[in-house]
Amino acid sequence: MSRRRAARALAISALAVAVLAGCGGSGGRGPAPGASTAAPTSGATGRATPTPTSASDPAVADGPVISGFLAFGDFGGGVAQASIAAAMTSWAATHRVDALVTVGDNVYPSGQPSLFSTELDQPYAELRRTRPLWATLGNHDILSGHGGADQLRHLGLPPLPFAQALPGVQLLFVDANRPDAAQADWLEKRLSEPGPPFRVVSFHQPAWSCGLHGSTETVDAAWVPVFERHRVALVLNGHDHDYERFLSSAGVTYVVTGGGGQPVYPLFTSGCATGAREITAAAIHHFTAVEVRERSVTITAVAGDGRVIDRAVIER
Repeated sequence: MSRRRAARALAISALAVAVLAGCGGSGGRGPAPGASTAAPTSGATGRATPTPTSASDPAVADGPVISGFLAFGDFGGGVAQASIAAAMTSWAATHRVDALVTVGDNVYPSGQPSLFSTELDQPYAELRRTRPLWATLGNHDILSGHGGADQLRHLGLPPLPFAQALPGVQLLFVDANRPDAAQADWLEKRLSEPGPPFRVVSFHQPAWSCGLHGSTETVDAAWVPVFERHRVALVLNGHDHDYERFLSSAGVTYVVTGGGGQPVYPLFTSGCATGAREITAAAIHHFTAVEVRERSVTITAVAGDGRVIDRAVIER
């Protein structure tokens, strides 16, 4: 076993209670002794993270915002769900937000329909009065035989995979609980069709991650070649409860945005080999705002207290 795998195994053991129980209502746990990590606290950022002074700083991009959405994941019933929902509401008061987009693990611990009201509906009631919530499913959403179909129906959504559109951008939602060839074919077909300049793909288990779970080999083998071939603008993932941004050699931006409420996970600061270059990472509760302009997309990661922890502009 490699030193990195051993460190991750120790960290997983230390977090086992939080992960298996869904972590609802409990505090975050730190990394295991001996693991090389960044501190997983909601008030601290990881390595090399830009920290502008507030979420109101103007994006470094030209032209008006023609559409926008908020991405978040790994939240249902979490200790910080309410504070992140409040931060999202504050952002929406001064920025264009047309939809909410989840990257999965929406209902903890196992996707129970009895928790839809308290974990999906009530925390985002104000935001959802005038906006849809578009979701993909995580591993916790399908535990105990729930399957996730009832959750999608509750949100008025079709079975995965499905596509949604906003001005200037198409969003593709797939199910990384089963990263199969059929969904790869679906992605290939959708990305080969004429469409807007920006395509965004949302699913749970990350293509690339230096977090607790790490990269997902089955996703990397089945789907990443499709993203790279079509130069998808942005891939949004969760599963690891942190914020990470990667950039591939083809110019595809991969973001892990799993800080929506459940306790954050440690980041591994060394020995993390991925197929894309890690730009920044932070072990912190957050959401990711995406703003679409005619020739660019701005992504802004915002902490629960409104601090901007990362901002990047994607051009095509």
